[in-house]
Amino acid sequence: MTIIFDFDHTLFDTPRLKAAIQGIFAKHGVEAELFLKTHDESRGEGRDWKPERQFEILRSSGISNVEKIQGDFEKIMAASCVFLYKDTIPFFKKVNQYHKLALVTYGESAFQEKKLLGCPEFKEYFGKIIITKNLYKDKEVGDLSGGKPAMFVEDNPAALSAVKKYAPHVVTVRMNRGVGRYVDEVSGEGIDYEVKNLSEVENIL
Repeated sequence: MTIIFDFDHTLFDTPRLKAAIQGIFAKHGVEAELFLKTHDESRGEGRDWKPERQFEILRSSGISNVEKIQGDFEKIMAASCVFLYKDTIPFFKKVNQYHKLALVTYGESAFQEKKLLGCPEFKEYFGKIIITKNLYKDKEVGDLSGGKPAMFVEDNPAALSAVKKYAPHVVTVRMNRGVGRYVDEVSGEGIDYEVKNLSEVENIL
């Protein structure tokens, strides 16, 4: 079977990374209010954080030590593997023996690539990695499955429902670790299972 995973909030502790990055800004004198304001401004008309754009906004706001912030930011991103959930690598070591693994992650491509580059061991488990601007990932997951038995593990219930409509043969698993944008949303139609961790995914397999 092909098991297709979402990345943020499913395998990767994105809130913990954001807190660490915010800590860097605070260390260099950027208070939380300014961090959050420029963080939101960096998105422009989209919904994705763009770190490089935030650095530009801070420079234009008169912040003088942006280079130091960037330097510490790059150090964190180079070791982003520390933000993988603790069950991620042990789970992959087990299931990789019996299943093909793929990753479909939504987001701003440069930032997503930085996260993945900091996780070299993690990347090796995947036969295919896709960074997409399609929030629902339905076509990507359907194409990866190739019409054969597959499972999709994701925290966004709307994406899971969309995948089920596009590729009904795909087993949809909603990951709810108690964090993230969708934590309070009900699983709804088109979702086969709901889990809290990867051990519960293993039980389904």
